Parts: sequence; structure tokens; C-alpha cells
Amino acid sequence: MRITQSIMSRNLIQNLNLNRETMTELQERSATGKEINHSSDDPVKFSRASRYRKTISQYDQYFRNINNGLGWVDNNAIVINEFHSLVVDARSVAIQGTDASQSEETRLVLSDRVDGMIEQSVAILNSTYLGKSIFSGTDTQNLTPFDYDGSIVTYSGNEGKMRRQISEGMEVEINVTGGEIAGSGVFDALVQLRDALAANDPPLVASLMDTLEDAADNVMGLEAQNGLSRHHMQMTETRLETAKTNIMSFLSEAEDADLAETIMQYNGAEMAYEAALQITTKALKLNIMDFVR
Repeated sequence: MRITQSIMSRNLIQNLNLNRETMTELQERSATGKEINHSSDDPVKFSRASRYRKTISQYDQYFRNINNGLGWVDNNAIVINEFHSLVVDARSVAIQGTDASQSEETRLVLSDRVDGMIEQSVAILNSTYLGKSIFSGTDTQNLTPFDYDGSIVTYSGNEGKMRRQISEGMEVEINVTGGEIAGSGVFDALVQLRDALAANDPPLVASLMDTLEDAADNVMGLEAQNGLSRHHMQMTETRLETAKTNIMSFLSEAEDADLAETIMQYNGAEMAYEAALQITTKALKLNIMDFVR
């Protein structure tokens, strides 16, 4: 085969372009710190790295879900604790009302005090978080699920449970519904206490002591349920953090470049490119500046 000037020129320029592509690839590795930037670099490693990144992205979503869930249960805990304190205070009022030395007027004052506690309880339980009702079930836009008309307390939310997925195949409930709170018997006990004090009926007031204590225990049960959800989320978060650290290590092994080695390779490729450029220029009898342009 006869080697013509055009074939030689074409081969020289082709090799020059290959050297330049190698430099570009090494430059990209150095800039990104990644050995694998495109599927063409290494299809197997690229696929493996993509799976790792997808897993990490899913973990990050779980972390966001956990963070949101913890916000809900922490707010639940604050409100339920405050509500429980009111129930305990109401029992103290009941103890005062059973004292035989108390007058009818004093019991009327105590009755008004319990009535104020009921109003305060309703206000507390109508608390919101991120602009959403805490105890309305899934009807979070219902900002006043509890209503007190001066006689009884009514609940207008639903019994829906809000859940957050915190890991693969695991969901956790993050809310306590108003129905569960009403079902604790607290409001019925408070209303009965208020009326018994207003009626100046110490025996009836005394009979409500156990009812109030049972209601307070029921509220504590809701607090424990809420705390269990928090525990699950915290434990899962710790486990996911460990798993994510491991996956990120695997991802690094799959795609990270050895920066020192990459720089050495780039310097070598640059020297080879400059040498090839000089040879090509001489072979083609071109001015180097003409070639670069």
C-alpha cells in the first residue's frame, strides 16, 4: 500500500485528536474527582454507581420523612403533656371540692375554675403545626376540631392516621387523633366535675376522683404511644445513617478517581500531546499557530 501525504496527514491529525480527547477526559476526572463520569467510561461500574446513588437518594427521602415525623410527634408530646397537666390540676380541684369545710360559694368558684380548664384544654388541643391541625386526624385543614359550647366538648375531626415511610417496608404513625383524646374520658370527667361542684355535691365530686385518675392514665397512654413512634423513628434514623455511610463508601470505590494518579496521567498526556503537536507541525510543514487556529 502506498503511503501518500494525505494518509500520513490524516493519521497524524487523528492521533493528535485522540491525545487531546485523552487530556480532556483526564481533565474532567481531575475536576470532578470521579473516574466514572459517563456510561461509556465503564458500563459496569457506571451501572453499579447509579444503583448506589439511587439508594442514597431513597435514604435521603427517608431522612426527610423521619424529620417531618419527628416534628409532628414532638409537637404532639408538648400539647399532650400540657393537656395532662390540666387534668392533674383538675383532680387537685376535685380534692378541694370534697373538703367538708368548703362553702357552697367556694365550690361555685371551683366549678368556674374547672370550666376555665375545659376552655383552656380545647384551646390547647386546637394547636397547629406548620399551619395544620395536630389532632384533626387526616383532616388537617380543620383548625378547630374541638369545640366547647359551654355545656359539652365536641370533636369534628376524623380518626385518620397519618403515616410516614421511614425505611423500606416500614411506616410509622405520627399523629394522635382527637377521637382518641376524647375517648380518654377526660372531657366527660371534667364536665361532670364542673357540674358536681356547681351543685355543691361533695359525695359526687369524691366519686369522680377515680374517673379523673383513669382519664389522666388514658392520656398518659396516648403520650406513651406517641413516644413509641418517636423511638422507632430515632432507631431507624441511626440504622439508616450507618447504611448510608456504607453505601457512600461503596460508591466512592466504584467511581472516585485517584487524584494524584490522574494528575500524573494528565501531565504525561499533555507532554505527549505537545510532542505530537510539534511532530505533526513539522511533518505537515505548518506553523504551529496556524495548526492551533
